[in-house]
Amino acid sequence: MELNRRPTNMLLRMHVHFTAQLHKEKDDQYRLKLDRPALGSSNRFSRRFGSRRFIRVRVPKDLLWKAKDDELQKYFRRPFVVGNVVFRAFYAKEQNVFLFRTNEEFRRCDDGCSVFSPSPHSARARTEHSLLDLIRWHNDLELNSDQAMAKWAARFALGLSNSIPGIRLDAHRIGFQPDIICEAFQGPGKPPSEMQMTDGCGFANRAVMRALHAKFPSWQDEPTAIQCRIGGAKGLLLVRHDLPADEEVHPKVWLRPSQLKIKYTSLPLDECLLPPDSDPALLTIDVLRASRMHTPARLSIETITNLAENGVPHERFKELFRVNLQERLDALLQYKEPADMPLLWNAVAREGGVITARIVREAAGVARAAGYVAEDYDDDVGDDDEDGLDGLDKALREQSSAWWEDPISGLPSSLEETCMTLLESGFIPKTCPVLRAKLREVAKKVVTTFETRCKFSVQMSCSAFIVPDPYGVLGPNEIHVKCSRRSFMDQEGRLTDIVIGDALVTRHPCKVPSDVQKVKAVFNDKLRHYCDVIVISTKSHMWQGEPLNRHLASLTGGGDYDGDTMEVFWDPIIVSSFKEPDPRLFASEPPEVQQCLSKSTKAVSAFLREVPPTAAAEYRIFALQEYLLGALKRSHASTYSIWWEKCTYALGYSHPETVFLAYMFCALLDGIKTGVTISSEAFEKHQKKWGPGALEWKVEMKETGKAPSNGNPYAKVQRKSLPLFIMDALSRHVKTVCKEQLSRIYEETKADRDQRSCRDEDLARPWLDAERRAAELRERGDKGMSEELEQIKQHVEKLWKEKRTQGGRTSTGKAFFTELPIERRQDILRQQSRDFHAGPAGLHYFDDPTTIKASYAYLYDYEHASGKWSRFPWDVAARALCEIKAKAKGGPKTLAEDFHRWMTISPVYLRHRAQNG
Repeated sequence: MELNRRPTNMLLRMHVHFTAQLHKEKDDQYRLKLDRPALGSSNRFSRRFGSRRFIRVRVPKDLLWKAKDDELQKYFRRPFVVGNVVFRAFYAKEQNVFLFRTNEEFRRCDDGCSVFSPSPHSARARTEHSLLDLIRWHNDLELNSDQAMAKWAARFALGLSNSIPGIRLDAHRIGFQPDIICEAFQGPGKPPSEMQMTDGCGFANRAVMRALHAKFPSWQDEPTAIQCRIGGAKGLLLVRHDLPADEEVHPKVWLRPSQLKIKYTSLPLDECLLPPDSDPALLTIDVLRASRMHTPARLSIETITNLAENGVPHERFKELFRVNLQERLDALLQYKEPADMPLLWNAVAREGGVITARIVREAAGVARAAGYVAEDYDDDVGDDDEDGLDGLDKALREQSSAWWEDPISGLPSSLEETCMTLLESGFIPKTCPVLRAKLREVAKKVVTTFETRCKFSVQMSCSAFIVPDPYGVLGPNEIHVKCSRRSFMDQEGRLTDIVIGDALVTRHPCKVPSDVQKVKAVFNDKLRHYCDVIVISTKSHMWQGEPLNRHLASLTGGGDYDGDTMEVFWDPIIVSSFKEPDPRLFASEPPEVQQCLSKSTKAVSAFLREVPPTAAAEYRIFALQEYLLGALKRSHASTYSIWWEKCTYALGYSHPETVFLAYMFCALLDGIKTGVTISSEAFEKHQKKWGPGALEWKVEMKETGKAPSNGNPYAKVQRKSLPLFIMDALSRHVKTVCKEQLSRIYEETKADRDQRSCRDEDLARPWLDAERRAAELRERGDKGMSEELEQIKQHVEKLWKEKRTQGGRTSTGKAFFTELPIERRQDILRQQSRDFHAGPAGLHYFDDPTTIKASYAYLYDYEHASGKWSRFPWDVAARALCEIKAKAKGGPKTLAEDFHRWMTISPVYLRHRAQNG
């Protein structure tokens, strides 16, 4: 099929995700189990070819680790028949394998089925594509013969990045902009990335940003930069504010050589980046994220370790942890009186990120590009999930009906939304035991998060995209940080929009002493429009007046400007106590690292000599899949991160072996893109030395590592002749503070004796009134209503008793029910609410008996449940109970759900309450 013949609305396809899970059966055979299709975001491939042509298979980590040699690769190199069509695997990344629907036909045989190419004139040949068509369209081997095969295969991630289509450009409005190269580079060949001072960042005129802002009104302002894909390029596009008026008439971008990963023409880059007849999909800006400023930033364990080892006192981290936790809990526990309930509602909504979560559920996978959410980086995986696969998985899971309100009972899924539903109906924690219990669990969840993750914020800090200075006005070691709003706190405690003075910068991963750098934050009038990004000098970074011949970003975890974020800290105590390490000692990879690694250096040109285009299609596909499915092997990056932690603890943060393990982690993290693997001899040697043992502070914080099983994994790693390690000190402090705060939570959410025994007369009244009316009718000789009330009683009591029989606890003391996956829990709850609302049938005295049933469920539960309450009436009739309470309070307001779910407390009201106490 001719790929350029396509309907003009192809880019606007429904974004349906077809996914599957890999399972290993008892007979040791692999099986694919298809999931239910779900709506979500899209990527370039699905927009171009249609989402029905792609299946994403998730490979569980345990299967990946237990697979022998190339067992998984062999499995996925076979064709897959789904329904009546043939799929082929064309890429693997991050425990995902992507299948493409081909035009091949199949014939069933006694021993399976055979696959063969279609007849040239068949309907399938006219409407479908071969796998080689997809490869040729995306990354033509002959046009990209100078690439290494490992790099060539990694480029398929560009077509699979979780993105939204922006605007389409004319080919002649995609210009070329040379990279700024460090003056110290003398050549020959390609300069190393740390000497490419603009690595990964091109330009766009304001017309591009205006057009994108008009298309995506969820962005608060025209962005200063966007992370995107266009044609064969990736990285950031930074807006230019110095263009003449005639350059702003039409949207135009300028791409740098460091951004260009795939060639679509044989012409030199400075002459043509994309041919005029390029497929419209290649001319469309695929947006991943827009620039945003996040403040404050949160300290990770790696950053805490670096700062502490470089002189920041332990007491500062202890104080930050205590203040952070107390402020979060104060917002949940300080409001007691009925007049304070709107403030409590707002605090719970903020704590649970409820409004954002609702938006994300409705716009699964699009939230990142739309700017609704920000990533929370994990120490083990580096800067971020660049292609958005992990974020998309989370979004698709949360789009599941299990995360939505039960449409029958009206009970929300999350703790926070349940608290909000009860509060807005007129309940208060003092007199409502279920609200009190739910609020207690919300507060406990805060403590658990702090205790297990140990991530807390620094008030004077921020994080954002890093971009190179567009005008070259910043000097060495200078940065420019400006926010579009007065959201920063300066060193004097005033709100401001600019950072001025000494600051520390870092990014993830942060594993060697020089990964935190001290810089000078300045204001330059020429950069006044560059908001919500961190502008970095394009001049070489300096150390004690000596140029290091590399840009600042490369000194912080090997960063560049293709979408990396950086954290800036200007807290005076942290900055003043920080002792700058000599980057010359730590910022270069030790030579021993390369001695442990092997690298696939085969070039595309060499592959084409071995497997020419004239070879049989089946043979070519099989040969290409060796590289395309290269990620279906164990990645030891996370293992080396754990070993680095152990070595840091045992030998010291600056010890040569610690630095060596840090660089091993970085090399293996990029291994899928670079073709780097570790030799089995080196891995076994390192495993023998660093595999056994566990870090006591991680065990105490319930962050059990993934330590290999050789030796005793629970024996403590010893720290000898070294000062007290920050995480030992902090973990003890965390344990003490969390214990104190848990006691506070129980104390402030416990009920008085009178409150524990107090019945909610508002909830009991509908049943009691119905009984009174039935008694009056019975006195007149009409027993019908009394008989129907008896049916209701029997129905409710039967379901209540069935609910009680589902109890029980695990050996750890947790209820079996709470240990179930959320999908299973919600299935059980929704079946109970269906049963509750389905009967009893044939009632004539009640048009809608829901209110009467809900009232009796509450009353019966009050009289028979331990502690005079259980979850039962709320699980099956939350909406009805809330309606009863709201009407009893007087003046209830009826709202359609589409309005209600987006209602928030006005900031004006919050300021009014703050002013008036």
